[in-house]
Amino acid sequence: MKNPGLPRRQGHRRAAATASALLLPLALSSLSACSDDDGATNPPPTASPAATASGARCATDRSPDDHGPDAKPRATSAYTVDDKSVKSKAQKEFKTTKPDESALLVSGSGKLTTRDGKFIKHGGTSSVTASDGHGLNAAALARDGGTLTMSGGRMSTRDKGAIAVFASGEGSKATISSAGIRTHGASSHGVAAAHGGELDLTYVEIDTAAAQAAPVAVGPGGGKVTVSGGTMTSAGCGSPGVQTAGDVSLAQTLFDLANSEAFTVEAGGSLTLKDVRASAAAGGVVLRGDGKAAYRMSGGAVQASDGDIFSVQQADADITLDGDADVQTKDGKLLRITDKGTAAFTANGEKLKGSVAVGEGSSATLDLKGSTDLDGKIVGAASLTLGPKTQWSVSGDSRLKGIELAGGAKVSDVIVGNGHTVTYDRASSPDLHGKKYQLEGGGTLKPA
Repeated sequence: MKNPGLPRRQGHRRAAATASALLLPLALSSLSACSDDDGATNPPPTASPAATASGARCATDRSPDDHGPDAKPRATSAYTVDDKSVKSKAQKEFKTTKPDESALLVSGSGKLTTRDGKFIKHGGTSSVTASDGHGLNAAALARDGGTLTMSGGRMSTRDKGAIAVFASGEGSKATISSAGIRTHGASSHGVAAAHGGELDLTYVEIDTAAAQAAPVAVGPGGGKVTVSGGTMTSAGCGSPGVQTAGDVSLAQTLFDLANSEAFTVEAGGSLTLKDVRASAAAGGVVLRGDGKAAYRMSGGAVQASDGDIFSVQQADADITLDGDADVQTKDGKLLRITDKGTAAFTANGEKLKGSVAVGEGSSATLDLKGSTDLDGKIVGAASLTLGPKTQWSVSGDSRLKGIELAGGAKVSDVIVGNGHTVTYDRASSPDLHGKKYQLEGGGTLKPA
């Protein structure tokens, strides 16, 4: 496995400059001080220990802290566009210091285009639930069909539940390019969508400083987010690069998460990555909740300082890796499934290292294709399919449900025992004919 130096947290700067950074190798290891929009200089964050069930440092709370009802609040703003198309003057300032008020609201048939604008939002929310679900207290809110187009400029929010940009409702959309976003308060995501809203980001830099503040989030009712390029960083506990219950697609984006897992996919959500690189202090990818959750990664890298690379909690998860995706952790499992979760894990042409642990009442299907190599042990109700060019190098005594040999694969060619014992279920492994096999490199494959 490779061990790339993944991106470290950088100072706040205009995101247009990140285009060239994406062409550099993963060697951005130095931390600079962060300067916010008020001119203050903040030291770079450090990860603080906090245990979780998966062994990672911080947990991402799936529920807002006020637990209020998900009722759609009345939206108020300092500047409103609701029934016309407006092109604001360059470098226009949108500002509010009132709690529960947005600096900008675009709704209905309203459309606003701004260039190099400055958005300042102070004042906290009265309901984190309403902020996460409907954009209450967001700096810029596109709602009920309103559309916002923002080119260049910068946004800064302070206080609790002050999300920078929010798109809520079918037909609502925010398109942002070459802009810089920084949030300082707890539960203050960088950008968010819910109830069918859409976001389209190109070379945007997002920096969140507090707990439960993902740079990119999709909340209740789902939504669609597309991100191309840019750099995303978070300092707070439980602030993954993306937390989604909707559809998110990322391409050539850098993530650095100082106190969180890299990505969280909630039930009903999907996350697709193309050449995305992420460094996280507290685990790789979490898929959770009572429902389907999907993760697709082509190329790029996810590196976790500790915790599991993939953690499936209750969800019916679909995980696919291809394009030489590099996933690794210093301390944790490749895949852990708990809380009666299920996982369909497919890897095509990958180099994988780490164990698979399937908890009581949970299950997994592991499909290794192409030239995929797996170095690890497997324990639990897992079914493993090995193709003729794949290889499983067993790193510890393993116990699994079924083994399928696809495309004419032979045990002697695809399993290296390294002196360990592997047991399988006869009924679930017809290709093995209930036989006992001596493995290459020592060890035994035998029916349970």
